[in-house]
Amino acid sequence: MKKTVSPERFVRSGFFTLPSGNTAPKKVEKLCIIWYVISMENTRLKALLKLLTGETDACNGLLRKEIAAALQQDPVGVKTALAEEFSADTPLHVIHALEEIYWDELAQKLSCFSAKINPDLEEGLQLLAQFTEPGSSATNITVALDGAARAVRPALLNAAGYAEIAHILGHYFFDTLGFKPLPTILNVQDISFARFLRTRRGSGLCVACLYAVVGARYGLDISLVDLAGRILVYLRDFQQDQSFFIDPLDNGKLLTAEDCRVYLESRQLAWNDEFTTPLSSRQIVRRFIANMIFVLNKVHDTRRLSYLRNYLEILKN
Repeated sequence: MKKTVSPERFVRSGFFTLPSGNTAPKKVEKLCIIWYVISMENTRLKALLKLLTGETDACNGLLRKEIAAALQQDPVGVKTALAEEFSADTPLHVIHALEEIYWDELAQKLSCFSAKINPDLEEGLQLLAQFTEPGSSATNITVALDGAARAVRPALLNAAGYAEIAHILGHYFFDTLGFKPLPTILNVQDISFARFLRTRRGSGLCVACLYAVVGARYGLDISLVDLAGRILVYLRDFQQDQSFFIDPLDNGKLLTAEDCRVYLESRQLAWNDEFTTPLSSRQIVRRFIANMIFVLNKVHDTRRLSYLRNYLEILKN
């Protein structure tokens, strides 16, 4: 016999309040069915999460597959069920399991990213945020960058050349917004670009990427280069045949090619044209991952290290 959903049952239970006025019976029944499905799905999610607390190797693969599917279809619903089921006392075992579900999915996304002919740097930064902040929304980064780009637009429109553009961006990022590069990175969270946009504290690599992704919104030729292990922002003015370098660790200090040569001489290194070859998006993302590995090696975090090393191999291949 087909099971029916009684409208009266749902109104009495307080699942929802009927709209004011005369509501067609069919519409009421439809609303009841929707709420019934939602409540049943929430119960199912809670049951899956509860099973994680007593997870065994025998059901490990199947259970995680079900939760991974639920996370893809309704990430907000999973978070809601998690909060309702465990409140503020979520077992560490469950947290780790959910993290690893996100990280397994991240491996697939990085593989797709790396397979592209010219992958977008901002996409790569959004993907990496899934490692340090599993389940975070990619739109958070985009919204923050769009807002920063809009605010600096009036000043950029009046810029006379790339040198002035560099000064404007530096003043805006460091003086107006208060971004601050950290000379020493002790926490893997400080390498997260998403967190960097919120706290305005992070690695020099995060600062350099800020220049690149904001500049890209205005079609500016801004890239990152590796000056013998020192990441710099590189601006190439083809009309004036000039090159400028920005030091992200020194509050956006503008450097000339001659300044860079002097720096190399102080380290007894010769100038190489490869120092002005822009790093690709893959290389930059790999640099982020390598930095995370360096930090986690110090604390012997084998669980997270295994995932990061796999990501590094995916991007290398």
